[in-house]
Amino acid sequence: MAEELSWVRWVLALFVVSLAMAASFYALRRLRDNNKLWMPIRITGRVRLNRTAELMLVEVDNQRFLIGATAGNISKVATLSDQAPIERSFQEEVERSS
Repeated sequence: MAEELSWVRWVLALFVVSLAMAASFYALRRLRDNNKLWMPIRITGRVRLNRTAELMLVEVDNQRFLIGATAGNISKVATLSDQAPIERSFQEEVERSS
């Protein structure tokens, strides 16, 4: 009788530990997914120019930036307003820098 009781305790302990692990994994996943919502930086568009260079449209705190990135450098190409089309703002930025 004592051996059967010991076996039941082991099974019950294993069940409780696995239930606690499942609950903690679920809680950590929910916490991780909720933290993504507060991040103020979002990449809303990306165009690869060649193997090492790309243009990215990045939103930070309701501001939009056109960013150029290569293997060795990252630079801001233009600051865009929310209403302005990308092509017009990029052309204005190029004309200003010339």
